[in-house]
Amino acid sequence: MKHPLRDWLEYAGLSAAAWLVVQLPHKTLRPLADLMGAIVYRLDPRGRRTALANIEAAFPQKFSPTEKSRIARGSYRSFARTMLELFWSPNMDAEFVRENIVFEGWEHDTCRKNPEKPAIYCCFHYSNFELLSLVSAWSIENGPVIAQRFKNPLLGPVFDRLRASTGNTVIPQERAMLRMLKHLRAGGKFGMLVDLNIHPHEGSVAVMSFDGLLVSATPAHIAIAKKTGAAIVPIECRPLPDGRYRIIHHKPIECPEDADTSALVQQCWNALEPAVREHPECWLWAYKHWRYRPSKNDSRYPFYANPSTRFDALATSLLVEKPFSAN
Repeated sequence: MKHPLRDWLEYAGLSAAAWLVVQLPHKTLRPLADLMGAIVYRLDPRGRRTALANIEAAFPQKFSPTEKSRIARGSYRSFARTMLELFWSPNMDAEFVRENIVFEGWEHDTCRKNPEKPAIYCCFHYSNFELLSLVSAWSIENGPVIAQRFKNPLLGPVFDRLRASTGNTVIPQERAMLRMLKHLRAGGKFGMLVDLNIHPHEGSVAVMSFDGLLVSATPAHIAIAKKTGAAIVPIECRPLPDGRYRIIHHKPIECPEDADTSALVQQCWNALEPAVREHPECWLWAYKHWRYRPSKNDSRYPFYANPSTRFDALATSLLVEKPFSAN
């Protein structure tokens, strides 16, 4: 059912917020995000319940209730800062990047230095994941960003404009795969979020996370890399105590056509999970990371996880043929 008045009010509110935030000094965004994140954490019982259940599932009996609340609240604050800095992004320039971003691991990222080598930069919903795309104009190159679909169609153009504010090109989801393949085959580079759940009947693979939790993960980045000869480059953004960010480029993962897809998905996940372990407050815990679970041995899974016979087959294959290794 359409709600034109509500859609317009949401659009007006978002546009006003975007206009206001871009007027603010950057140094005010972090304290503002801390305040907003704490407020939303209190006002969002459903998301709070999911976040706390996820933390307990990932780290069983490791944290006290107070510590789990601190981590979940920090996750809300981290996401609020990500959104505020996305709204502020029209102000970003080369000087901002020099003063606020510390790059690490560039010496390993041969794709960045080779304009003919296609690459898919893969990240989690961790810390300021939006920043990775925004600063790519100065760290890697400008590239395509797939437009996000919203229930309210008026919101999409606002986010498209913000995500393109540093030079990236936003493309519609229709025929996006063909355009991505063409871009990569020409030596292009782009980024993907790889901690997304997909239904086991939609071609997912089982990935072992946090020493026992199976994820119904997307293999799209590996499938695209195999078709184009692209390398997978795990990349992460970590906040620094002084308000700056550290962007880490991990060693590229080559994806030959005959390589095992699920093993490559696991390898990419293994490169990024340690950051969550080190600073769990930076991950988006309110997202339902474990929507599907095996029919048996489900005691660690969050309350919302659903059993799936299709996922049983994927999980059995993973556990029998490719036992998890953190190395």
